Amino acid sequence: MHIDAAQALVRHELLPRWPDARVAIIGGSIARGEATPTSDIDLLLVFDRVDQAWRDTLKVGPQTVELFGHDPATFDYFCREIDRPNGCLPLANMAVDGVNVLDDVPSARGAAAWLRSHAQALLDLGPPALTPAMLASRRYEITTLLEDLLDATAPDELLATAVKLYDALAGFALRAAGAWTGVGKHLARRLRAADPALAADLVAAMGALGADPAAGKALFNEAVRRTLAPYGGALLEGFMAPAPGEWRSEGVAFP
Repeated sequence: MHIDAAQALVRHELLPRWPDARVAIIGGSIARGEATPTSDIDLLLVFDRVDQAWRDTLKVGPQTVELFGHDPATFDYFCREIDRPNGCLPLANMAVDGVNVLDDVPSARGAAAWLRSHAQALLDLGPPALTPAMLASRRYEITTLLEDLLDATAPDELLATAVKLYDALAGFALRAAGAWTGVGKHLARRLRAADPALAADLVAAMGALGADPAAGKALFNEAVRRTLAPYGGALLEGFMAPAPGEWRSEGVAFP
């Protein structure tokens, strides 16, 4: 769907349901001009106040709409407390990069400008740095996944492990470098922008697994070793992760 058609749909079919919305921003692939025939409309509605933030999936005729409802306080909370610790800020990116449907309404234009400025300030903070314990935990996870990949012989197990290893290694490379990460295609895009060499290596490794599993394994092995090297390398022996002492059920014991 073209952005003009998406704006028309939001104006005529959706905003009448939420007339108090101060901001209505279309984000995602439609806003970037990269929509496919099946692309959803990602819509961020921001009100003066809501009792609670919500997410809703709607159908308007054949068109799917992913709607996110917030006010300034819930928007800030979700960005700071829910998303930022995980290293990604999808709502903030929508606010900064999206298209304001109500740009012709002066009061809405001012509210959207405030929201974009606030979202950009949150993005400028960057993700929280990984602690030494977090770095060790991720190195351990990647090392064990690599061992599973190198040992795998069943095609389905090989593929499932490779997908998980791609996700873990790409996320580690981005977070260890202080960069925002993402999920799915957004992870691939961020890795391609931040570390094109690693992105290309992982594409080559994934592509080789089907035709020549040994070659694919070797490519993954090299990518893992090179990525982990600046942070202490592969990690197995000596890794320990004590659980909090309060993680126990009361009254459960041997007779």
